[in-house]
Amino acid sequence: MAIINTLREKMGKLLIVVVGLSIVAFVLGDLLGQNSTLLGNGRNVGEIDGEEITQENFATMVQNAQRNSGYPSGNPQIMQFLRDQVWNSIIADVAYSNKLDELGLEIGPNERVDMVQGRNLSSEMSNFFLQRIGSNDPTAIKQYLSSIQFDQNEQYLFASYERQAMIQRTIQKFENLLAKTEYVTLAEAQKAYQEQLGFRSVEYLSVPFSSVSNDQIGTIPDNEIKAYLDSHEDEFTVDETRAIDFVSFPVIPSAQDTAQYDQQMADIKARFETGDNDSIYASSITEQGNGFMEYDPTALPIAVADQLTSLKEGDIIGPNLENGIYTIHKLTEIVPTADSEFARASQIVFSIAGKSVSEIAGVRANANDILRQIRNGADFADMARQHSEGAYNNVGGDAGWMKKGDTRTVDIEAAVFGTTRKGLIRRLIETDNNIYIVSVTEPKIKNRYKVAQVIVELIPSTQTIDEVYRKAGLFASDVNNVQEFNDYAAENGYSVFNGNGIDKNAISIGRLTNARQIVSWLYGEASVGDVKDFDLEDEYVVAVYRDKTEEGVQPLEDVRIQIAAKLMNEKKAEFIKAKINGLSGNVSAMATAYGPEASLYSSNALKLADVSLPNTGVAPEAIGAAFALQNVGDKTKPYVVDNQGVVVLELKSISSAAEIGDYTSYENQILQAAFAAIQGKLRQAVIDRVEVVDERYKYF
Repeated sequence: MAIINTLREKMGKLLIVVVGLSIVAFVLGDLLGQNSTLLGNGRNVGEIDGEEITQENFATMVQNAQRNSGYPSGNPQIMQFLRDQVWNSIIADVAYSNKLDELGLEIGPNERVDMVQGRNLSSEMSNFFLQRIGSNDPTAIKQYLSSIQFDQNEQYLFASYERQAMIQRTIQKFENLLAKTEYVTLAEAQKAYQEQLGFRSVEYLSVPFSSVSNDQIGTIPDNEIKAYLDSHEDEFTVDETRAIDFVSFPVIPSAQDTAQYDQQMADIKARFETGDNDSIYASSITEQGNGFMEYDPTALPIAVADQLTSLKEGDIIGPNLENGIYTIHKLTEIVPTADSEFARASQIVFSIAGKSVSEIAGVRANANDILRQIRNGADFADMARQHSEGAYNNVGGDAGWMKKGDTRTVDIEAAVFGTTRKGLIRRLIETDNNIYIVSVTEPKIKNRYKVAQVIVELIPSTQTIDEVYRKAGLFASDVNNVQEFNDYAAENGYSVFNGNGIDKNAISIGRLTNARQIVSWLYGEASVGDVKDFDLEDEYVVAVYRDKTEEGVQPLEDVRIQIAAKLMNEKKAEFIKAKINGLSGNVSAMATAYGPEASLYSSNALKLADVSLPNTGVAPEAIGAAFALQNVGDKTKPYVVDNQGVVVLELKSISSAAEIGDYTSYENQILQAAFAAIQGKLRQAVIDRVEVVDERYKYF
């Protein structure tokens, strides 16, 4: 591949022109064309290579992406994800949309027809037609194209997809110019095969950094710390961020609110106890769900299903309060059925699928032992949680109410519906794939049930909300800087939370999951020391702008401790290596000679693709060196294990994979990886050379 690599070096300037980035389908449309409204005057969310991106058009593009993705619009995390996707697509489109023509790559008329409406549709157009007409048959496509002659919206949609398909085909052509130059030799394929299936057995000496005290090394001088920072600026370069302190005022129901709801639910219960027309009453006042329905036992509300066999007509369950929701149910009528049977059971499942006869015998013996324990008094639910491999192990094996004929429980159906009593079935039930222990918790019945239900959410009253808002507002108005903020919080017993490293596109800040208001404030009107209160759905938050980190290399004082720790470990590594280099013999003898600080480990199936050693840490260099050893007993030099310590590996045995007749699949693996690398490098090359000013935070 050396010739190809040389060719790529000579083509370096050309490579940065295009990027193989799949753009969000049809979102961009013709917005970047000659008649574009995306690039122009007005409020801007940013600038890409000198082109201004207006807020209005960016918002429209995000809405289109959201609508066509099917994602809900109210979720802030999803919406920020879509904004990022659209923004990245604009960057890519601006980067190469006007430059592809310079390459001289063309799509001929026949090719265009074939990829847009023929028998060799591009993936973009195939997806488009499947979405719009449910088919990508050429006849159906022609009918569709005829039908949109007078529909401008549909024409625009089609044209947008077509444009993206053309762009992607042009990019694909350029990528193929490079991809098709890749060639894999038989030796490379054989090497890949051995790397994947061959392995080494090694023994290794490990000495951790913690075995060397800081006093043994001494203090790291300031000039070394500064020199390290100067030579590793990229490692300590950061984006612009903000930091805040904040106090949360949760808006939750007060004790008085709860008491009022308790009384409301008591009144509903009294009405259920004394009134009639329960169905009309429940339907008129429930806040969620259906106020009245007829259920079979498998679909009953849980509160009713759990007490079903002990209930009679007119019984009331509740009111119950769980997770801020009140529920109350009344069983108004039990309706006998002639054609359906229902029962409830729990199960412990042991999988035998794909096992040998002897393995199945072992599973059966284990299942019989557990069945014996349950017969002798062991709790069925506890045993299910410990041993069951089925779907209900986390709820003690309770499969709930089941209907005869339900495919979910067909394996145990005969046993469950074949008994008239509740209790443990005292034998194993075995099928081709599973062995079951079954307990019938409710024997078969033939009833349906009419239930009136009222569901009411416990929410804070207006008075409670106003009081919380008053406290937050008073706090925000009484303090004017970070010190006053912390003093006020301490005096009033408020817990102060921190938010650090907040970038301009952050969605959440610490425990605050929907914090875009605060982020926009920080990067907009706020200055360090400013204080403001925010309404974040179920809480009010008072925040103080505590600190700002500028884009660029971090100041020495901010990274001094971090660099000193790195340099300390480097010196400890040299200390350990010097001691190891003075030892001889195999690694076992070296470990003994080194002293109690050294440990001896082994790995019997080490592969070249592995990046870490058991019990030590990440050590790709050491692993690579072990695979370069030729003879049993050979040792590597000492290698550092990712900030953990130093290791020396000794080769104990080599296990090579047997030769095969066809290495095509391994050749294809290498080619696919090379093509993916070409795509990734092209994309990154062009993006890195685009000047981007991102000011979306001002509006979103």
